[in-house]
Amino acid sequence: MTVVALLALTADASTPPEPAHSVREVLPAGVVPLHYDLALAPDADALTFSGKVAITVQVAAATSSVTLNAVGLTFDHARIDDRPDAQVSLDKALGRATFTFGDVILAGQHVLAIEYHGKIGRTTLGFFAMDYSGADGARRTLATNFEPTDARDLLPCWDEPARKATFTLSVDVPTNRMAVSNMPIEQVAPLPSSMQRVRFAQSPKMSTYLLFLGIGDFERVQTRVDGVDIGVVVKRGDTTKAAYALEQAGRLLHYYNEYFGFPYPLPKLDLIAAPGQFDGGSMENWGAIFYSQNHLLFDPATSTELDRQLVFEVVAHEMAHQWFGDLVTMAWWDDLWLNEGFASWMQTYAADDLHPEWQTGLKALGDFEGGKRADSLPSTHPVVQEVDTADQALQSFDDITYAKGAAIITMINAYVGRDRFRDGVRRYMRAHAYGNTVDTDLWRPLQEAVGRPIIGIAQDFTRQEGLPLVRVLPDGRGVKLAQSRFADDPATISTLPAQHWRLPLAIGPIEGPDTYHLLHGTAVLAAPPPLLVNAGQLGYTRVLYSGALFDELPSHMLALKPADQLGLLNDAWVFGMARYAPASCWLQLAAQLPVAANPIVWERLVDMLADLDRHYVSGPEQTAYRRFALGLLAPLALRLGPASVANEPANIEILRSQLHEIQARFGDMGVIAAARDRLAAVSGTPAERRTALNIVAATADPQTFDQLLLRAQQTSDPLQKLHLYRALASVADPTLARRVLDVALGDQVPAGTAPDLVERLAQVHADLVWDALAPRLDDPQLPLTRDERWRLASEVARLSARSERITDLEAYVRQHVPAEARKPFLGAVADIRRNQRIVAQVLPEIDRSVGARQASANSH
Repeated sequence: MTVVALLALTADASTPPEPAHSVREVLPAGVVPLHYDLALAPDADALTFSGKVAITVQVAAATSSVTLNAVGLTFDHARIDDRPDAQVSLDKALGRATFTFGDVILAGQHVLAIEYHGKIGRTTLGFFAMDYSGADGARRTLATNFEPTDARDLLPCWDEPARKATFTLSVDVPTNRMAVSNMPIEQVAPLPSSMQRVRFAQSPKMSTYLLFLGIGDFERVQTRVDGVDIGVVVKRGDTTKAAYALEQAGRLLHYYNEYFGFPYPLPKLDLIAAPGQFDGGSMENWGAIFYSQNHLLFDPATSTELDRQLVFEVVAHEMAHQWFGDLVTMAWWDDLWLNEGFASWMQTYAADDLHPEWQTGLKALGDFEGGKRADSLPSTHPVVQEVDTADQALQSFDDITYAKGAAIITMINAYVGRDRFRDGVRRYMRAHAYGNTVDTDLWRPLQEAVGRPIIGIAQDFTRQEGLPLVRVLPDGRGVKLAQSRFADDPATISTLPAQHWRLPLAIGPIEGPDTYHLLHGTAVLAAPPPLLVNAGQLGYTRVLYSGALFDELPSHMLALKPADQLGLLNDAWVFGMARYAPASCWLQLAAQLPVAANPIVWERLVDMLADLDRHYVSGPEQTAYRRFALGLLAPLALRLGPASVANEPANIEILRSQLHEIQARFGDMGVIAAARDRLAAVSGTPAERRTALNIVAATADPQTFDQLLLRAQQTSDPLQKLHLYRALASVADPTLARRVLDVALGDQVPAGTAPDLVERLAQVHADLVWDALAPRLDDPQLPLTRDERWRLASEVARLSARSERITDLEAYVRQHVPAEARKPFLGAVADIRRNQRIVAQVLPEIDRSVGARQASANSH
């Protein structure tokens, strides 16, 4: 496309200012690690372990002490170069141990040898256990999950991303168990009592958070691609569920080798399935990626098309990290988005190339909505943000880092062209392999490769917070574009200085060619309406058309590309909920969506209808709204038919399942009856059976609930347990919902699934879940990390519309959350106020529009 600049820009080669910091929790720089030689002896039954680590360190200047990170470890001995034991002092608040020696350690290399012991946890950070039922009885898997700052739970170390070192690891395990780590096994030596010592080869230089150890009753299937041994490691008996991930991992390794221009540098790559879920979902440990089971396992007999696409996307995401994050690592958590934003973008980019039939790039526009939503709240932050503490680092894994980061990369890739963007990425990889970077280290080679002012654009979107808003206004000479900032509640930004972004936008007539513009502030286009601003929806912005200009758009929905149908719906929805425009504008677009529109566009509209329904209380208004929604969806239901047909597009299967579930929720008794019949007969495709299960569970009476709960309890397969318990977490009956909450917080569900189940239950019963959960959040017996407790408090509270919930949440935060970690909770409070606004202002408007449409239909 032609590039037309509305603002002349010169190449900005200067380095944007780094974020200002208060007191960052970093270790002293005088002693740094070069190599860790770690030996571990876990006791899986007692949930304890002992460790010995010899750390080769470089001392810059003479000192008598060494400070490093350690949490929950008890030190037995600590010596440097065989000198007498050091004195140990602990700083629990900072997670540090200081070893003070009797004499001075001179500058140069030394070996710090530490013997210690610790505990194996039951939550899913650090070094932990996950239990499940195997074919021969109870089984226990031990595993690690360290990002961002939990390697210090397993070994004393410099637990910061820039303190890279090499690792060798040996571990004592039973002979009937498999041990997996980042590198291949180098040696296995027999030990007494049916034990063995497994020693792994030395790793390349890497950050501590990427170290991995897994021990379990595993099996491994493997292939070889581009000289690399690729394996999928699963619990015994699950090898048939590993075949799909293994095949796709091979394709992705070859694809990434070519894209990055830097071959995967380790001799092997293992993808390991947890027998449950864990904090963070999946983790990109170099050479040993750890996945929550539903992110890796695909059972041909029971998995759906949605499962298939999820497995690919998560495998693609974590494998992209093997370069972006592992080979080249951000220098500090300020630039976490360099890892996560890029991997989120890359999973979509790879899917579009390897599976174009899925149209993942179109689906990603929905993911970007999560970033835009977060960016419109008072809890937002710049993509490159100030991170000082471990708590702040943990909270950085949010929609701004992932979804906004990916949206920015998508925008810049589209603006400069995919070939030139790839050339810049290759330069970055070659320049910084095995090292650490900040964001400008990426933008400089990219700007050199493309010859455009990329640094300035990137700086605007990563160094300032907020979501651009482009207003499209009539002008005597054509159309005026005016840029400002969007906020879900404009009052929250009313006193802030005006903001502008160098924003790449494709603009053109509804049925004509687009032209790229670089908007910065205000501009006038000499083009007649109707005009499509942000055509293709690749610019990170919202677009608000003035009344007359908007009125011309609904009648053109049929002519628009799917991305633009989706973009108009998304923006009109948000503007209606935030009161920038009438909610009836969204209804106009929804009513004009062609029945033959892309399934992904219809998926989004169904989501919107379901979300709006959540704000109603049971009564005549909700009944009328549901009747309207079912009428709106009836032509779609007719188009899709009641069941799968041979060779239909993959996304049709996904849409049909979603449609049937929402029809059941809205009271379509025919759909509910068909689901009950299908579940009883165990008939249909895996997707149809899963959908039937979800519908029957959501509409269950006590007897049906008991039957499904017993089935979940008796099923030994953790993946099937997950599907059953997730289905039960959507139950509509409040009494049964309380039972689900008790089960979710107990020991019956697969390891690590409690947060997922509680959040799903809160989507249906927000206040019920809060009232039952809040008194238990302090219970140390709950298998929840502190971060999971904070996140549950926020995610459950934000679904309410009650004023007292704000009071409750603020009290919880004051009591449990450090001051420097409280900002994310501002978003939950804003969401509660948004829910109140929707109930008070939006629903009455929707009710009037629905009533008017019904009256008009009756008159004809």
